[in-house]
Amino acid sequence: MDIRTKTEMRPGIYFSFVSQFVYRFSVSFQRTMQLLGLGLDFLWVTRILPRLGNREPIEFTRELLGSKALHLSPPQASIQGEDKLSTRWTNGFAGVNEALFLNLRNPNKLSRRRHVHPAPHFRAIYLWDSAFIAQIWKWWDPEVAGDILRSVVELREGDRLQHFVAEFTKSRLTQPPLLAWSLVRLQPVLEEEHYRELVEALYEPLRDYHLWLYSNRRLDNGLFAWEHPYESGVENAPRFGSRDERELIDTRAVAAPDFSSYMVLKCEALAHLARLIGRKSDAERRDREAALLRKAINLYLWDPDEGLYFDRNVETGSFIRTRTISSLMPLWAGVPDLDQASRLRDHIVAPKSFNTVIPLPSVALDDENFEKDMWRGPVWINTAYAVIQGLQRYGFLEEAADFSFRLCDGVYRSFEHSGRFYEFYDPHGHGVDRLHRKRGNWWKRLTLGAGPVAGFVGWSGLVNSLLIEHLVGINTISDGICIRPQFPDQAAGLTVALSLPIAEATIRLAVLEDRQVRIQFHRRGGAPVTMITQFGKEVRIPISPKERHVEPTS
Repeated sequence: MDIRTKTEMRPGIYFSFVSQFVYRFSVSFQRTMQLLGLGLDFLWVTRILPRLGNREPIEFTRELLGSKALHLSPPQASIQGEDKLSTRWTNGFAGVNEALFLNLRNPNKLSRRRHVHPAPHFRAIYLWDSAFIAQIWKWWDPEVAGDILRSVVELREGDRLQHFVAEFTKSRLTQPPLLAWSLVRLQPVLEEEHYRELVEALYEPLRDYHLWLYSNRRLDNGLFAWEHPYESGVENAPRFGSRDERELIDTRAVAAPDFSSYMVLKCEALAHLARLIGRKSDAERRDREAALLRKAINLYLWDPDEGLYFDRNVETGSFIRTRTISSLMPLWAGVPDLDQASRLRDHIVAPKSFNTVIPLPSVALDDENFEKDMWRGPVWINTAYAVIQGLQRYGFLEEAADFSFRLCDGVYRSFEHSGRFYEFYDPHGHGVDRLHRKRGNWWKRLTLGAGPVAGFVGWSGLVNSLLIEHLVGINTISDGICIRPQFPDQAAGLTVALSLPIAEATIRLAVLEDRQVRIQFHRRGGAPVTMITQFGKEVRIPISPKERHVEPTS
């Protein structure tokens, strides 16, 4: 046996130590310089640029669009009517597009695809943020929307889609599984061949992720539980613990109405995608799973006394009775019966509950835990958007129209006052001075500030989608353009001119008295078409598949 003395061993240890030190110093120095560059970029975008005063709107020239491989100009909205509203809606709509463009990233070390950051502060690819942001981008350039979804899937770890991935770190968690839902909603705006190609590329990873969730997040009663509050996306909600996150419950034993509802949406989406590509047995299995999940949510999570869905601890059998936005998510997934849906609607429209100035706060006003701190009260546009989808699904069109209008006006009005879009909003007004971020959590205050992040047009940009999809009511379909206007009474007298380069068309809607809407549709190269319709009534303008092809912007 080779026995070496201490003297003989020292040189080897010394040189090993030196080489490791040099390597680690080199890596640390490289990362420090990268972080310094990111920090200067961060400082410029978030601190210096907003202080430079009013600036002219960005002109999306061919060169500027080409810098991010965009082939289409953004949609444009021009509002006429009441002067102040007209100005703030027109400018707000354009402002969303500007921020959306700035947060779009070209392929880089993080992803070989174009991808998105929710805001300059959040320099990572986030799962559920990307699902919602793709829904904004689809009305500008659906190819970008497809890239956004691909970027998340391609950075998966095994079969798990990650909560987030950044250049220097990644997450061991996942996030609300909404990518399949988002992919289905791209179908109306993509050409059939391109859409099928996208589905073929993403279907199996999304299906495998679905199976991973069933293996790793499903409880014995068939419902789903978050591994950690951060997986939910609503981490400091009162259902999980304290506002500063010093005290958090063990969510692994809590059946969650939001998670379980997202899984119903995922089942629906995967079934649709499976049928599209000829996977009949997969589709039938997802249909069965969705039916079983709906039954389990109603059996275990519906509280008939409150008329709401709540988290439930499966070990004690007790409800966690906090009236949060998560209690409304089953409406989005088509879980409640008509009576249950009506009771949810009653909570939604109650001024003491969710019907605030900017509607749909993250916690009901009459809940004892309400406070203006992140997910404990402020309005988040993504979850508000989800509730509006649920209202629409159950035919509560009046409520969906009213809330869509007031959400748009609230965000656009806040932009008018500050020149910025925010991560979350005050349910009582149009400023952010009274909003907080996990008060008592000094690390969050140091890294992200004391209030909502500015420059955030992740899901906050969904107000543009609400204007296009819910108020104007546009949906591109296989044989034409479908328009079902849903403007509330307070919009009477407004005229909305919406330019959609993706459809090579301009739609002009005049909201008349008695809930009538005059629509003028003008497609490039064609004669204008004028028609009169009513609130919520659908009209279709035929377009052949050949006409639907959109040439790149010249």
